[in-house]
Amino acid sequence: MEEANSSQPYEEVKSKAVVKYSVPYPARFTKLQCNTDLNLPPSNWLSSSVDSYGLQHVLYEQQGFSSFRMAHMFPDCVGEVDVVSDAENIKNLLKIPYHKGAVSMMVHRIENTLLLDDFDIYKHILRTAETEWEWLKRFFFDMFKDNINQEQPYDSTVYFKSRSRKALRQKSLVSKFLYHSLGENGGNESLEWHDNRHLPVEGPVLHEPSPEEVPDPGSHVHKYNRNVIWTFEDIRMLIGTDMPIFGQGTHPCISLRLRDMSKPINVLTGIDYWLDNLMSNVPEVVMCYHLNGIVQKYELIKTEDLPHLDNSKFSPTVIREVAKSILSFLKSNATKAGHTYWLFKPKDEDVVKLYDLTSLCSKYAVEKDENPFTVPVAMLLYRVARNMKHSCERQEPGTVRMLLKNCIKLLAETKYPEIVTSSHYMLSDLYIPADTNPEAPNLEQEETEDAEFIFDDDLPDEKTEEDTKILILDSDHLHDKFVNHYKRPPPIVGSVEERCLQALRHVAAGLGCLQYFQKTNDDGESSKTIPEDEEIPMAKPFEPIPMPYTKITANNDVEGAAEVNQKNNKKTKKRKEKSRKRTEASSGSTTSVFESPNALLLKNKAEAQPLPTWQDFNDDHVSWKHHLKILLYEKAELVYATLAEQHYVAANYGASLRNLGLLVRCHHVLSKLYHSSNTLMKDCLLGRAGDCCIMVVQTWNKVEKHQNEFNTYLEEDEKMKEQLEKDEQLYNIKYVESSMKCVLIHEIRTIEQMLLKGVELYSEALKYGESESILLRLGNSLNELGTFFLNRARNSSSELVIFDSCHKAEPHLKKGLEMFEKIKNDNNVALLYTNMGHLHRILAHASSPTERCELTNKEKLHYNKAFMNYKKALQVLNDRNHCPGIWDVVKWELSTALFTMATILHDHPNPSLSRAEAEKEVSETLHQALKYCDLDEDNPKFPLYQFRAGLIHYRLGSLNHSIILNLPNDASNKKGVVHLAKLHYEKAISLFYASMDAVNYFTVQMQRCALIEYLAESSTLPQSKMNYYQECLEVLCDTKPMLEQIIEKKIELDDNIADDVECDGTFKTLKSLVGLLQGRIQCTLRHLTKLCLSKPPINKDCSKLTNVYKECYALTLKLDNKQNLYDVVVNINTVILEIESKLNLVHKDS
Repeated sequence: MEEANSSQPYEEVKSKAVVKYSVPYPARFTKLQCNTDLNLPPSNWLSSSVDSYGLQHVLYEQQGFSSFRMAHMFPDCVGEVDVVSDAENIKNLLKIPYHKGAVSMMVHRIENTLLLDDFDIYKHILRTAETEWEWLKRFFFDMFKDNINQEQPYDSTVYFKSRSRKALRQKSLVSKFLYHSLGENGGNESLEWHDNRHLPVEGPVLHEPSPEEVPDPGSHVHKYNRNVIWTFEDIRMLIGTDMPIFGQGTHPCISLRLRDMSKPINVLTGIDYWLDNLMSNVPEVVMCYHLNGIVQKYELIKTEDLPHLDNSKFSPTVIREVAKSILSFLKSNATKAGHTYWLFKPKDEDVVKLYDLTSLCSKYAVEKDENPFTVPVAMLLYRVARNMKHSCERQEPGTVRMLLKNCIKLLAETKYPEIVTSSHYMLSDLYIPADTNPEAPNLEQEETEDAEFIFDDDLPDEKTEEDTKILILDSDHLHDKFVNHYKRPPPIVGSVEERCLQALRHVAAGLGCLQYFQKTNDDGESSKTIPEDEEIPMAKPFEPIPMPYTKITANNDVEGAAEVNQKNNKKTKKRKEKSRKRTEASSGSTTSVFESPNALLLKNKAEAQPLPTWQDFNDDHVSWKHHLKILLYEKAELVYATLAEQHYVAANYGASLRNLGLLVRCHHVLSKLYHSSNTLMKDCLLGRAGDCCIMVVQTWNKVEKHQNEFNTYLEEDEKMKEQLEKDEQLYNIKYVESSMKCVLIHEIRTIEQMLLKGVELYSEALKYGESESILLRLGNSLNELGTFFLNRARNSSSELVIFDSCHKAEPHLKKGLEMFEKIKNDNNVALLYTNMGHLHRILAHASSPTERCELTNKEKLHYNKAFMNYKKALQVLNDRNHCPGIWDVVKWELSTALFTMATILHDHPNPSLSRAEAEKEVSETLHQALKYCDLDEDNPKFPLYQFRAGLIHYRLGSLNHSIILNLPNDASNKKGVVHLAKLHYEKAISLFYASMDAVNYFTVQMQRCALIEYLAESSTLPQSKMNYYQECLEVLCDTKPMLEQIIEKKIELDDNIADDVECDGTFKTLKSLVGLLQGRIQCTLRHLTKLCLSKPPINKDCSKLTNVYKECYALTLKLDNKQNLYDVVVNINTVILEIESKLNLVHKDS
């Protein structure tokens, strides 16, 4: 084998190939002996035993629209590479500077990737029937009849690809040569895969596209020998190539080429060999030279030497620049996803034109999907979006959204409801993912550099640019760098509520598409026959291959070819039918609606296992419509749950209730679909609805806002309601029989209604499990409801309303108490006992007679029940530190109740009891009330307790005072009772003074003075009498501190009220008490003067005291009661000071 050598420096190009997928195993190369006749077929020619090397593809013609199949096979590459295409298309583009022939390709854009496919003008436009490709054919004739060839506007030979007998013979010779070159062990090696995909989400190998996934379903499915990601300079391409690769000894990777020794190699052939080797990372090519099929010699040439062979020299730099220029041209002009572009270079011209056929042919297309590329592009958009969405490495929700929106835009929902519905579902899942926690969505907010950036695909379809672009291929335009003009779509942004509403739009749209699904029979099978894929006609060894023509003529008999095609199709269908029947007989009938070619979501469990869980379900008799409806309603449940939580946190309780109602309706539809939803936890839903009802009550000042929110349905809600109403009617849903009917609130009317609804919701939630949270909330709601009735009773003057409200409140409070006791919540247990005590206080008050008399048995019963409940509350709390707030309330309530009862007992003794028994009962009750008075200064109710204690001591003093009045003078216990009376009066005076309560202060002082005067009057000894009156004078003088407080104006007086005005206010009472004080001072001084003047004198100081008492008495006579209160107080205080001064002098002298 000769090896070509060259010493000259070569132009370098950057080229790297990574195999994505490879079926053939590298064949072992066997060098043929000289004079081997290649015209004779080898024994293994076209044998299936050596199919593993892919040599059979040499005889095949290039298949059109292969980029779609490759993109479906490798959806992870779409968006990552710049181009997806057949290797032959790439070579045709790069050979443009050296080739003057016409180039025709269809271009489509999927995200950042261009799909390039050869477009045979002769086959698809000039040779087809009038009705096929009519929209493009009319455009072609209208646009090119004056531009392509003035003399022969319809000259088909310009676009006809050479299919001569000579070309076919050459292909056959090459095929035989390759089979001859196989080593002896050829066909025994096992297949080897080279799959460099690193998909984070495992998935099955994608099936070949169905007829509707490619523009030309008539062409047979062709798998390339290799799918390679080829990086040429800065351009990344996913290509398919069928070039066989051989290996031998020191040359493990070579390509074989058969050359006619009588003809020199030309430039185009050299470029072919060079590019083929670069695309597959093959370092060497072995040339086998022959003469009329007889092997002459071999030559080994390195790949980098190919551009410099004699007669075929070309510049790699030119090819590199052409690649950059053409790709930049396409990337900057083929920008609209879903549009079909036609790249066309006329024969013998250096101009490349790009036509936007979608825009230019809009007037020719009648239907939305008449363009045969529309549906395949949409299917591919869907496939890429689905793959990207479930990929962990490519988290680009903005791009997925753009792909799915374009897919929906391209497909008619009436014809492809499965894809459109699935796309809507995935769009909704982009906005609100299936694993979203409604309580804490944590939806990532991606930041954008320009918040107002709008992606091209979101713009309205306006004709703002020319629909035809031109690239001139000359030396001035071949030095532009490859610039990728693609900008990533904006990310998904927005608040949680905005994303929820977007998701709802797509859920409603998806549900709306379900009406276009094929009807299914009882067995779950589609009633409409779905055509199966056409069977691929396979060639058999040593059998002639039927050709679509009878003879080769200059005019190419198209009609004859059509007839033969029709016959072959009939035979194919018969073979297909036999094959299908054999398959059904062996494996059983498994045909179902899941085999619909429009449905790209895998439904079979075995197929769907590696895919995301939302596609996985078991029932083989569930139709696509049924399955997608479940998915969409599940998503609606999640969205409404999220919205309800968001509105609840934002205190929009009316909106939250509205969303919960719609959520329940969605759930009922799901239950009718025989689907157990994992999304919805009924106890949580019922609990949240109960929370909303209770919070509406607690914010009743904003009830109008809540009512407006509850009654205002958004546009998205209205669309969902339409779908819900249809399904509710379809499945005959009756909410009367539902356990969730309590969530469906019709309106927000009253506090009582909302409280009752809250209790009902919590009670229903409790049926699904006694969680501590639900028990706590139910207890709180029952307490709220009981308190509501208690407040109504307390504020009502109607006895009927009071008893009715109390009887309604009691069972709720008792049930609430049970709830809190279950969870051992001591604070709330104490609170409920307190409210129960308050309930019985209200009932005791309501049971009192109209005209107050002694305490009735019914009143006493309720008071005792109240005391019992209050004491239980204190017992539960144990001490104030446990819960100061409730502790203080309970003690105050208990003290008040005891004081109220003691007051009634004191003022209206029970006639059935003896005086002593009645007085004992009053005394014990008052002491109990005093016991629960918390006189700690840190207590917030300290002033109230101080006043209450003063009243209790006053009543205890009065009680003992009355006992004294009824005791005989010689009673043995009289002295003790007197002591108690004085003690309680003194404590009451001290407390009233601290409370700055002048009225009660003077009242108690006067009572104390009256007690001492009574003791003086009842005494028989003059000295005792004098002692009592002197004590009384001291008591009267002890009022000086309170008088000084009034003088210093620390106690407010209203001097504007006239003396003669009869008023029940403080002024009259205080003035009368001050007047009484003045009178008692005069009276006491008069009694003392008389006692001092009595004969015989009581003691030796009587003479001195007589003059002093007379002078003091004279001072009191100067007091004028007609002055205003303040002046009277000042004068009395002055008199008291002078009296004290005079008495002090007397005591000093004595």
